[in-house]
Formats: sequence, structure tokens, C-alpha cells
Amino acid sequence: MTLLLTLLIGVLCIGGAIFVLLSAIAMLRARDGLSRINVLSGATGMGMPWMVTGVYLHNVQVHGFTVVDLVKLIVAVAGFVIMSSVASNALGRAAYRSGAPLDPATEPNDLA
Repeated sequence: MTLLLTLLIGVLCIGGAIFVLLSAIAMLRARDGLSRINVLSGATGMGMPWMVTGVYLHNVQVHGFTVVDLVKLIVAVAGFVIMSSVASNALGRAAYRSGAPLDPATEPNDLA
């Protein structure tokens, strides 16, 4: 059981880090501000919750289960998911309204 839990912790932490790394690489390759903000969502919506869950499981493995830590995990994961979607939307609108040039391949352009 300990080996399985350790393997799960490793998959969650390394998988989350891979999501963040791929989002960072995609941000460097994106052509405009809207695309960069869009690819950031993968890091905050998937990568960070995976890593936080992995750290929580490691904490449970080392120190034992507590309800307070479980509530912290749930609040943190919900915060990442909610803030990711709201922040991406707000940043995208701000980038568009700033007049930053869009990639000509951006279709459809409903904000125009």
C-alpha cells in the first residue's frame, strides 16, 4: 500500500510539473497575448491542483490524516480552478481592450 501511495504521489507531482512546463513552453510559442493567456489555463487548472494533491497525499503518508488538511486541499483545488477560469477571462478581455495585436489566424473574433 505504501508503494502504491508513493507511486501515486510521484505521478501527481511529476504530472503536475509537466503540465506547468508544457504551458510555459506553449506560452513562449504563442503568437499573441490572447493565446498566451489561454495556454496559461492548463498550468493553473490542471498542473497546480495535481501538485497540491500530491503534496497533500505525501503529508497524509508522513503525518497522518486530518480533516483540516483535507479542507485546505479542497479549498486550494477549488480556488485554482475558479481563479484560473475567472482570471483567464479577465486577462483576455484586458489584453483585447488594450489594443494588443491579435494573430491574424484568430477566428472567430466575437469581441470585435
